[in-house]
Amino acid sequence: MLVQSLKIFRDLVDTQRFSKTAVLNSVTQSAVSQQIKSIEKRHGKPLLKRKKRQISLTAEGEVFYRGAREIVRRYEEMQHRIEALEGVISGTVRLSAIYSVGMRELGPYLKAYLKAHPRVNFRLEYNMAPKIYADVASSEIDLGIVAYPRPQRNVEVVPFSEDRMVVICHPSNPLATQESIDLKTLENYPLVLFNPETHTRQAIDRFFRKHRVHPKIAIELEHIDIIKDSVEVDLGISLVPAPSVELEKRKGTLKVLTLKGEPLVRPLGILQKRGRSLSPATRKLLGVLTDTASF
Repeated sequence: MLVQSLKIFRDLVDTQRFSKTAVLNSVTQSAVSQQIKSIEKRHGKPLLKRKKRQISLTAEGEVFYRGAREIVRRYEEMQHRIEALEGVISGTVRLSAIYSVGMRELGPYLKAYLKAHPRVNFRLEYNMAPKIYADVASSEIDLGIVAYPRPQRNVEVVPFSEDRMVVICHPSNPLATQESIDLKTLENYPLVLFNPETHTRQAIDRFFRKHRVHPKIAIELEHIDIIKDSVEVDLGISLVPAPSVELEKRKGTLKVLTLKGEPLVRPLGILQKRGRSLSPATRKLLGVLTDTASF
């Protein structure tokens, strides 16, 4: 049986979508369906159970899936070793990050990586954390960067960095005369915060509860740039990662204040698919991001 057939089976189970599996393997959805039928016919037993939009495995399918996943992993690893023997790092690398981890934070890493490996076709996109987890698990992207990372069934985490959260306000705000602020003082001002669904907002809420702070939340937004824009037009104050406002701080369009007492620190992690063999180009990027690469 061809490795490509095994990969299609694995990808279909991982993505739960015929359309995504087709894109990952550069074939049509009809070809995916035919491959699955051919595999099941060869084994004489159904390997998949289909209910509406959900795909699950039969007992035989679970055994087949585990074997297929391991064979594909070893085959990809062999391909990557052959590529490494050529001494040239190339290919496509796909990285996705949450919106609040911007180029101010990633830029130095990416600049060093692309300078060292100019033949790599590098693709960067921004998404919400749940989409990044799903895309890593389904191999639609190679690496993901999220805040407050959590390992999942098909996703493992590599520590990346930590962001100190700071308070930002309009330069004309009374708080702008200060360099630091007590957390309790935030109760007196309308807050512009991330949406409650984000891990960063959930951590902020836990921090408020821990210190018995009862905030007045005026606006909840999804995108870090819109949060900064809202503060720049003086709709309220906010808590954001320090690297995200370095430019505005230098330009004087936002005043940045540190928190007195216990700091609020946001961990960032790199997501990769558990058990997946990374290409040499992806391994090099992971090395740069974790400061373990040698150029």
